[in-house]
Amino acid sequence: MREAEKYLGFDDRWMMALGIPFVTFIVLIMIFGTETLMCNPIPCSLIAFIHATAYWFTFRWVLINYHKSFPDYKFTPQRLSYIVSRLIVAYLLLKFSVGLTVTMLFPEKAEFYDANKLSYFISEITEIILIALIFFIYEGIYYFNKSRMIEIEKNKLQKITAEQKLDTLKNQVNPHFLFNSLNTLVTMIPEEPELAINFVQKLSTTYRNILEVRDEKLITISQELKALGSYIFLLETRFQDKINVENKLESGILEKFILPLSLQILIENAVKHNITSTNKPLTITITEQDNYIVVSNNLQKKNQQYNSTKMGLANIRSRYRLLIHQDIVVNETKESFIVKLPIIENISR
Repeated sequence: MREAEKYLGFDDRWMMALGIPFVTFIVLIMIFGTETLMCNPIPCSLIAFIHATAYWFTFRWVLINYHKSFPDYKFTPQRLSYIVSRLIVAYLLLKFSVGLTVTMLFPEKAEFYDANKLSYFISEITEIILIALIFFIYEGIYYFNKSRMIEIEKNKLQKITAEQKLDTLKNQVNPHFLFNSLNTLVTMIPEEPELAINFVQKLSTTYRNILEVRDEKLITISQELKALGSYIFLLETRFQDKINVENKLESGILEKFILPLSLQILIENAVKHNITSTNKPLTITITEQDNYIVVSNNLQKKNQQYNSTKMGLANIRSRYRLLIHQDIVVNETKESFIVKLPIIENISR
């Protein structure tokens, strides 16, 4: 990147190619008038071109150094003092040097001006307008591009932050699940070693399924149910007739999308917080309603002596908010606990 482009915020070569001839034409008309221009087109054009080029490049240089000295985006009194003082100094130096140069090149230049006594006053006004025009064009484009780049960087930062949060949330699932599964296995090995072997095999399958989907932001509902199968087997093996998981989802929604492991977390959450017994079996039902997957269970809370971290629901809620800016629905009644997960129509969301 050229140094000028870096500090101006854009490649201004195209603007100079168009702007300098345009400003030269404005100077010709405002200072010399059409009649003088018709009589002396070449010297008048050269004088106007010298003015336009000298002023353009000088104030362009002032702006480059201004942005070097103040690279941030905040307006302060120091910035204002800096740019105003340097614009005034540059104007006075230009007025002297350009005037001297034109006088040396065109000793008869006074003859080119209109007879109107206001011509020199008009010349002064034209120079001031020229300065303001160059300054505001450059600053307008600079601040527009700067604002746009800041917004782009802000969006990139938000995206990176969201992805980092999402990775952290997904990584919470594996230790939580593994810890509970190993506790189950420990209680099973002394009493039913053969069943424990089968349990380990299903545990291996379940964990492999977790590893396969853990890096995915979204998976199809059919993939989630397939991964859920081994996990349900683990639950039913441990609790036998004390727990019942009913899948009532219809085939029409199986190719739509859901968060990976979200159903497993909800089922695990229901088992963790509710009594499971032969007399009071825990029934977990998975259905579809109004573009939501609804996971519900009969409520029979355990008399827990510890404070729940509520990591499971918080995990799912946070991932939905980060990915699709939509929330889950949680409803608790005297008889049941219900969680509704939004069904995601396409993976581009």
